[in-house]
Amino acid sequence: MYCTVVRDLPGHLRLRCGRYVFDERDARGIAEYLLAVEGIERVLVTHANGGILVEYSGLGVEDILRVIGQIDPHAFPQARYPDVLAKGEAENHLVSRLITRVGSHYLRRFFLPAPVRAVYNAVRAFGYLRKGIVTLFRRGIAVEVLDAAAIATALLQGNFNSAGSIMLLLGVSDILEEYVRHRSRAALEDTLNLQINEVWLVDGDQDIRVSIEDVKVGDKVRVRTGMLVPVDGVVVEGEGAVNESSMTGESQLVLKHEGSSVFAGTALEEGSLVVETRALADESRIAEIVSMIDRSETLKSEMQGKAERMADRIVPFNLIAFGLVLAITRNPARAASVLMVDYSCAIKLSVPIAVMSAMREAASFGAVVKGGRFFEELAAADVFVFDKTGTLTNAHPAVHKVISWDDDLPEREALRIAACLEEHFPHSVARAIVGEATRQGLAHEEFHTEVEYIVAHGIRSTIDGEPVIIGSAHFVFEDEGVEQPEGLFEKLDEVAPGTSSIFLAKGGKLVATVCISDPPRDNAAQIVRRLHDQGAGRIVMLTGDSEGAARVTAELLGIDEYRAQVLPQDKAAIIEEFREQGHKVAMVGDGVNDSPGLATADVAIAMGDATDIAQEVADIVLLRGSLDMLPDVQLLAKRLIGRIENSYRTIVCFNTAVMALGVFGILPATTGALLHNVSTTLISLGNTRPLLGARMAGESGGAEAGQ
Repeated sequence: MYCTVVRDLPGHLRLRCGRYVFDERDARGIAEYLLAVEGIERVLVTHANGGILVEYSGLGVEDILRVIGQIDPHAFPQARYPDVLAKGEAENHLVSRLITRVGSHYLRRFFLPAPVRAVYNAVRAFGYLRKGIVTLFRRGIAVEVLDAAAIATALLQGNFNSAGSIMLLLGVSDILEEYVRHRSRAALEDTLNLQINEVWLVDGDQDIRVSIEDVKVGDKVRVRTGMLVPVDGVVVEGEGAVNESSMTGESQLVLKHEGSSVFAGTALEEGSLVVETRALADESRIAEIVSMIDRSETLKSEMQGKAERMADRIVPFNLIAFGLVLAITRNPARAASVLMVDYSCAIKLSVPIAVMSAMREAASFGAVVKGGRFFEELAAADVFVFDKTGTLTNAHPAVHKVISWDDDLPEREALRIAACLEEHFPHSVARAIVGEATRQGLAHEEFHTEVEYIVAHGIRSTIDGEPVIIGSAHFVFEDEGVEQPEGLFEKLDEVAPGTSSIFLAKGGKLVATVCISDPPRDNAAQIVRRLHDQGAGRIVMLTGDSEGAARVTAELLGIDEYRAQVLPQDKAAIIEEFREQGHKVAMVGDGVNDSPGLATADVAIAMGDATDIAQEVADIVLLRGSLDMLPDVQLLAKRLIGRIENSYRTIVCFNTAVMALGVFGILPATTGALLHNVSTTLISLGNTRPLLGARMAGESGGAEAGQ
């Protein structure tokens, strides 16, 4: 297979093979083939533009090109789980396979002589018997052993037709289970996947229609009313209203203008934009989300794992029951009915499908859940811990007041120095200080030496030969040993109540305080009430702010408990303290300083505009950078757990009843197997239904929404 190198960076290689050189199914096969190569760590293959993104270590580019060159374009590698078929293709594939399987079975029955048919069924049975024996020695008694035992029983009775019918039902069951799993997976990916083939490239004074595969980083593309944004980028010309619901779940249009960021897959409903490309379609944020969801299936919930282990432990009892029924009734047909009904298949299919469906539903309103077990942790959480700045507050703090404690340092000069130091770091408070200096027309060009940033504490530098520091009270007064003026905090509470304080010291002396106001989000109090209504027994706020600022915010929002002037490592210790008391803790944060706490919590939740490290540590990401959907995700988690429990009870009760009817001779073994397989498929399909219905995330009264 021939490819063109589009980008070659250390550990990062992007290739183009041409549009539709391979389809979705081939793309999955190519990805699995490359991932099997030692040193290749991540692969993303996009069939629409023939793109292949490879991340690697310990290999040379020529090694990767040699591996790709060995792929035969006329016989692409086949994926073990070719479940990326389009929905319509998958349904056609299902019908075709069912017709082939059932039709061939009855054609043989009607047209082959009995002796030939018996030999054919015996030969086919060998595969099932071999699989059962291998499973027995490798994993112990499992469902495959039951299938083999049922077929062997029919053969020993000389009933080759029954053996053929059992194999037919097992084959049909496998086809239906594969289809249900594929459809659920495809629906999850379709929620986020981007399908754009051509774009308008701005070339001087004209727009040229080109394939999306020809767009490079730095190119400018025009997006007109009604079009999808094809790339992640920045608006360099024009103005428009963008529907970002595919990315954030927020139905309200967002005004975009020069300098605004836009994301692939969002829709321009009004206006016209020229977007400078920052990330291509297969490297966009939405592609990363799809990849994250693709990797998340391995993170099973404890309930799911427990149900599967319990189902496997039940399997030996099927064999014991088979022996007892055979010994009592001397009727192999009745005994075989016990083997044809098991609990494991239904549980192992229906529960993961319920989880995938819930993940898709969460993604549809702007929340990425990285694995099934995090639904369970969130549903059980009784303590919610929130960071304050950027989480409970707007993340748009503003300078309320600058107070100079040095007669020789005017307040404007203090603000200029603070802005000069803070402009290097993208924290929201830093942006507020720099923004206020810019608004006042203060030039804050660098006039200091090298800057040292101490995460979540402050900044050190030197100005005119004197050491200068800016940061929290803990950093300035405790870590750096600057003398704290008597009654400092009382004065601050008097002149700037409810604000956060950033302290500036020069030459070892406090010279100014920048008072920052950061009002709570408009709906934060409503979110807190909803979490309480949904069973959260305790809501806690942790912040590095002053006691006064923390108290005011907690009172406004109805928060049960708050801790002020908390360091990052203290957040982790506080959460561990809650866990040791027997609580399930969910933490919500957005900054680097929240990462220790997020890593310690039972379930970590990051805002969509959080720092990269916070999103990496988090188990759940709220994409739109809003708390709106947090109660919805928790409600979704609770209903998912209820659905899994209901499925488990239904599976046990129904299959037990079918088994009992078989033992008493009311149902033949083949009918029992048919009912078992049909019930498994119906329960699995039922688990794809939405848990929250058509309600929108963020609606009030979420606890009352119907299932």
